[in-house]
Amino acid sequence: MPPRREFRPYQRRSGFREYKLIVIAAEGTHTEKQYFDAMARFYSNPRVHVEVLDRLTEASSPRHVLELLNAFKNEYSLGREDELWVVVDLDRWRDPKLSEVARLCAQKNYELAVSNPCFELWLLLHLKPLDDYTDVELVDMLENRRVNSKRTWLERELVNVLGSYNKSAIDPARFLPLVDVAIARARELDVSPEHRWPNTLGTRVYLLAESIKDR
Repeated sequence: MPPRREFRPYQRRSGFREYKLIVIAAEGTHTEKQYFDAMARFYSNPRVHVEVLDRLTEASSPRHVLELLNAFKNEYSLGREDELWVVVDLDRWRDPKLSEVARLCAQKNYELAVSNPCFELWLLLHLKPLDDYTDVELVDMLENRRVNSKRTWLERELVNVLGSYNKSAIDPARFLPLVDVAIARARELDVSPEHRWPNTLGTRVYLLAESIKDR
């Protein structure tokens, strides 16, 4: 077996890195990668380098996302402070598959950021508090059913708030100046942080956002 390669961006000639590497494997094909790539540029920090992995197939189960990180870890020599993150949604992958992935993440020391129901909730928290919604609307938000052939409830709500929303080509500039607001709102929703993922409306993406900002 060939030796593992050292990860090269910003590599010092001495062979030692002066930055923490954050590697992200996300379930979504476009939205999450566009968001986190833009966030890394927005919060440019010499102490942190963010690498968002490209999906090589259309397979999007949490297990396939996990395998992206496995391949990266097997190819590159990583440092003790480096972080590998799995970013997935609860609305498509319920307990059996997600429980297996959470167990594997714990074994491999991967971080797990689950959104309930989906990543669009994290985006919405940049723009509006959930206190603005009625109890009926919050139930609809959690169920996040398709309201038409193209959009789920949360996707439609982002259209209502922003005027337009295309998950294949988001406008990160509408969200990134409000990351601190989203972090605070998501943290407030996280009433059971000891659980592996939010059992009600919530998203653990705020933990990843804090890490990227190097707080």
